[in-house]
Amino acid sequence: MKSTVLKALVLSGILSVTAHGLSLYDSAPPIGLPDSHAVRFGAYVNAGYDSNLNNSARNEEDGGFVRYGLTASYADYESATKVSYNARLGGQLYDKDAYGTDKRDFSDISLSGHLSHAFGPDSQYVASASLSYCPEPDYSNGISAPLGQGDCLTWHISNAYSRMIDCRWSWTANVSYNGNVYTDSRYEVDDRTYLSGGLSLNYRYDTRTTYALNTTWRHEDRSEGFDSDSWFTNLSVAHSLSPTDSLRLAVGVQAKFIDGETNLYPTVDFSYRRVLTEGLSARAYVRFSNENLDTYYHYNSANYRSNETWRAGVGLSYVLSPVVSFSADLAMISSSYSDGTKGLRDYDRTTWSAGVGMNYKFTKTLSGNIRYTHTLGDTYGGYDEYDRDVISAGLSYSF
Repeated sequence: MKSTVLKALVLSGILSVTAHGLSLYDSAPPIGLPDSHAVRFGAYVNAGYDSNLNNSARNEEDGGFVRYGLTASYADYESATKVSYNARLGGQLYDKDAYGTDKRDFSDISLSGHLSHAFGPDSQYVASASLSYCPEPDYSNGISAPLGQGDCLTWHISNAYSRMIDCRWSWTANVSYNGNVYTDSRYEVDDRTYLSGGLSLNYRYDTRTTYALNTTWRHEDRSEGFDSDSWFTNLSVAHSLSPTDSLRLAVGVQAKFIDGETNLYPTVDFSYRRVLTEGLSARAYVRFSNENLDTYYHYNSANYRSNETWRAGVGLSYVLSPVVSFSADLAMISSSYSDGTKGLRDYDRTTWSAGVGMNYKFTKTLSGNIRYTHTLGDTYGGYDEYDRDVISAGLSYSF
């Protein structure tokens, strides 16, 4: 029994990381089991049109682009030591300068890996690492910027150790290190790294429900502006409502220490998964906390101390047949900047991004795809709105 409970906890940890397709916050209990597969290689090429290459409100520049690269993946969930990885090596080429830079060529590189190991029936270790180098922001990623700002190196490394106390109680310790660094000197003022560590005491009420008391410390180190420290304490419940849906809800308080000030803020972290019908599944998340993102203004060396932020998103995927599948997603970031120095005025900034796509399998190895994305957001400073439409079509080949 103890081993079964621990495996369920660890599997939840693995899938909460591998579910990046929607969000880092997609932490609801998994539905079903992941599939193992041998090494797979692939190649892709996409061509498209972008109505606003620079995410600009006043000087919109439209143009075409090509995205290309190679991929590799592997997954083994059957062994005592479970391992998986995904890799992408490619680039993006535009016919005009894009992302507020004087460049036309950008990277499209990512690498992620996951490992879990059972030391016995009572303890497990889980590690994950991801790295990306590309200009596009991930709107559902807690450390991303709301604007494309040229090539940016983003990484996330986490380690967790879980141990059973008895058949119902367990504890987990975790530590993570993440951050991002911009290659364009104009945006280096927002370079930052995060170091966090936490403990949780977990109680498995029954086969479907687990409660937990969690505490986490996080240090945010900025290249410019005020660093900050936060203590998060929350109560969470992870519940499988049925074999086809699950949720996780955590509510608590955040104590944020910045520029000699200490303030308390509420926190909310909710995620949900559901298999609606055969072939149709949905996921959703909502997150609220006080961040320290894009808070420094180098024009007058001023800084915002408070950055209350909502992040929310939904996603749908539908497999119509073994040949045709569809996807749709919507993501939102809404930030309120306040408590500024040197006369900085309070302001709000919101970014919406919605997309739809279709994938078609011509053969077992050759697939085609088409995708449309619309973004509505605020420019740097939050004063002007901009619209952006991107449509692309491409082919991917596996071998």
